[in-house]
Amino acid sequence: MKMTFGTVLAGAVLIVITVVFMTVGVSTLTFQPLPSNAARPLTDQEERGRQIYMGNGCVYCHTQYVRPQDWNAAGGAKASRVAQAGDYVFQKTMLLGTERTGPDLSQEGGIHPDDWHRAHFTNPRYVSPNSIMPQFSFIQGRELDDLIAYVQSLGGKAADARVAQLKATQDTVMKAWNTSYEDHLAQIKSMVPPSWKDLKSAVPPTTRSLLHGKQIFTTNCIGCHGQYGDSRGPASPFMKPDPANFTRPELQLAASDGQYYQYLLFGLPGTSMPAWGDYLTVQDIWDVINFLRTIPKGGLVVPDDQLTPALMLQNDPVYGKGAPGGYQGPEPSNSDKILDDPYCDEKIFPDVSVLPGGVRPADCQVGTGSK
Repeated sequence: MKMTFGTVLAGAVLIVITVVFMTVGVSTLTFQPLPSNAARPLTDQEERGRQIYMGNGCVYCHTQYVRPQDWNAAGGAKASRVAQAGDYVFQKTMLLGTERTGPDLSQEGGIHPDDWHRAHFTNPRYVSPNSIMPQFSFIQGRELDDLIAYVQSLGGKAADARVAQLKATQDTVMKAWNTSYEDHLAQIKSMVPPSWKDLKSAVPPTTRSLLHGKQIFTTNCIGCHGQYGDSRGPASPFMKPDPANFTRPELQLAASDGQYYQYLLFGLPGTSMPAWGDYLTVQDIWDVINFLRTIPKGGLVVPDDQLTPALMLQNDPVYGKGAPGGYQGPEPSNSDKILDDPYCDEKIFPDVSVLPGGVRPADCQVGTGSK
């Protein structure tokens, strides 16, 4: 057979077709996974939201799959589940994505309430000040409802369970919120395990701790809680109940350090307060808690060189411990200070006369031992 250009072209085309069929066609015809235990079809509303999701290019930055090595795929948070082939049985076009510029969304359903998503789509900086995601404030009305419904469906049946639990808890929280502020404080306090309610701060409220806590608060929290800590951040109009107003002494009086730690570590179910335990270290959280105690006395407005432990609520003459206000928060523990500075530990140096200047350091915290 004479080797002509047409013969070579036909042979090349045949080879390409064969390769494509063997790699795509055969796998499509032979691999028919059963639905996973989380998979379900989308509702009509969720399908409309999916079209909006695709039409606005969300798939360019967000993936919808988690591999075994992708444990930090959810924007720094821990992935809750590795993707399975059966998860995608009901999808006509799988939106796996190619580049994870933003967090993976395969298990996003039920992680945040609807009002958080409304604020987020209006302007991502409202709830995540460092976000590079563009705002989608032009998506409104039914289209926004459809988009949120689709995002809340991500995760299938597992997401449905999270959403149902979220809404049930939100109803309980709102019932107390609509009754009185005191009932609201008591209700959210009831979510804290008893062993945490009187937990003391593990980090002494030094100037370093307060400055670091302020930096974390202004970077991550002012979108909801406001630049003055008064719950008037740009995201707050979207949210019920309102974000915490840290300028109110009664809130500070009602919450121990352990309660704040619980709220920061695990979030506050039924509200838009997310869990920060996957993003902040333990010391970060304690530093934020120490700083929160300064907000009623202007911790967010005074210059940094004036941000000292003297501004903390427990040192206030009206609300401090033993004062008419009756501050109930525990004193910080001295364990970290003892580890940092052995001069603070009377078991190591029981005789203060051998210490420099004959006294213990002034910033030793009074705990189980003495200064």
